Amino acid sequence: MQTKLVLYISICLMQLIILTNIVLFEGQWNGITMWLCTAIFVLSSAVFGFNRTNKKQDN
Repeated sequence: MQTKLVLYISICLMQLIILTNIVLFEGQWNGITMWLCTAIFVLSSAVFGFNRTNKKQDN
């Protein structure tokens, strides 16, 4: 999968989680929302770094 697609899906997923927290739960699950968004960010950063490292090794 391309890095850009992974990053785009990650952003969409984080926004969906935040929207769900605000609309359905009225902001009561802020801690869980922050934890999920942070986990998605860390995983996305790892994918980005891994792909960048592989591209440098290919050159």
